[in-house]
Amino acid sequence: MKVDSRVRLQFRLQSGLFLVLFVALLAVLAWLTNRYPYTIDMSANQRNSLSQESALMLEGIEYPLQITLFVSPINESKPLLEALFERYQQLQSNISFQSLNPDLHPDLLRAHDIRYDGEVLLEFQGRSEKLTQINEANVSSAIQRLLRQGERWLVFLEGHGERHPYREANHDFSLLATRLASKGYTIESLNLTQASSIPVNTDVLILASPKVPLLPGEIEIIRDYIDQGGSLLWLADPEQAIEGLDLLADHLAIEFLPGIIVDPNSQLMGLDRVDFALVAQYPRHAITRNLESMSLFPQVQALEYHGAEEWQRQNFLRSDERSWNETGELRGEIFNGDNDDEFAGPLNIGMTLARSQSGTDSAVFEQRVVIIGDADFLSNRYLGNGSNLEIGTNLMNWLSHDDRLIAISPRPAPDTRLELSQYSQYAIAFTFLLVLPLALFASGLRVWLSRRKR
Repeated sequence: MKVDSRVRLQFRLQSGLFLVLFVALLAVLAWLTNRYPYTIDMSANQRNSLSQESALMLEGIEYPLQITLFVSPINESKPLLEALFERYQQLQSNISFQSLNPDLHPDLLRAHDIRYDGEVLLEFQGRSEKLTQINEANVSSAIQRLLRQGERWLVFLEGHGERHPYREANHDFSLLATRLASKGYTIESLNLTQASSIPVNTDVLILASPKVPLLPGEIEIIRDYIDQGGSLLWLADPEQAIEGLDLLADHLAIEFLPGIIVDPNSQLMGLDRVDFALVAQYPRHAITRNLESMSLFPQVQALEYHGAEEWQRQNFLRSDERSWNETGELRGEIFNGDNDDEFAGPLNIGMTLARSQSGTDSAVFEQRVVIIGDADFLSNRYLGNGSNLEIGTNLMNWLSHDDRLIAISPRPAPDTRLELSQYSQYAIAFTFLLVLPLALFASGLRVWLSRRKR
């Protein structure tokens, strides 16, 4: 084929047109990626993406949420912090995010009392939260507090040897109370001998295993509170003072089985005792939603419900099928069924009761009550075991009708630590300390010998 000036001109026009179209395609792709960003997280456990709990919580944002990060350009954490908040912005269009140099905005620093480089300000519906320790768990918890409509009052009954929310003894609840306070709850204690009624702003009344019997008048106050639609969390240890509380149990149509649940699986976990019940599988319920690790219940008693259809009952914590309620002494060899009042598992550890009630404004709402046959699992000593903390926070969220506000835990990074067996360590040491040096020495010796023969 003869190539003349006309053919060369056509080739140049085609090449020029191709170049123009190619550049236009790149420009369109750049515009699309900027307009519709899309990322794929291929890291282990997807730890560079927001957790499922955070994503679920963000779906409930119906009004604008402003996030302002005050970080200087020389801050080494600046890219990581900005990337974290951009993930929130990508999942929720109502979130707006800006990163500001604090040196250039002294007026905002004074207005919002910003003191540290890397501090973040969250603003929502006239309320605000400031954070200095920035991670997904803290940010999502702060958003939870902003989304919570009004204050939530958790009232702990006291005066009868109950677990106390402020004391730091092993059997008390100070760690749980601190965690709940960080999520926007107001924690108070109430002595019914000094008050004639339960405050009307009480969202959840907590009865944490009293050791001294309640007075008949106190039981009547609690029953009136329940009849009026109040939410109750009853943590009932086997050693609680049942005198008086049996009237409350009859009012709720529940029965505590005798003895303590014995779970042989506890020994498989390395525990020296059998009176610890391990729960690894959870019935379907909002409280136990998304729980993946097991929970630990020391010296727990089983319970049953014998009520009518007035309450809708759900069992959300159950012991293993190998467990039973041991009514004899926990010494020597223990067998299931050696006493007539022992029953094989699975046994109910925790149950919820719910029913429809009408408020003072004739509005219908759902009254909620939770009874658990153990209080130790939320104590300072055992709160950090497995999913105990998550169950505790989810309990309060469900009882206060904040079902979408769930416990948010940071994602673990399974690939940040290399664990090798002893055989693998010996193999690596043998390879790098002996085989490779000898191979290099042999290779050098061969080159030296081949050069000498020339």
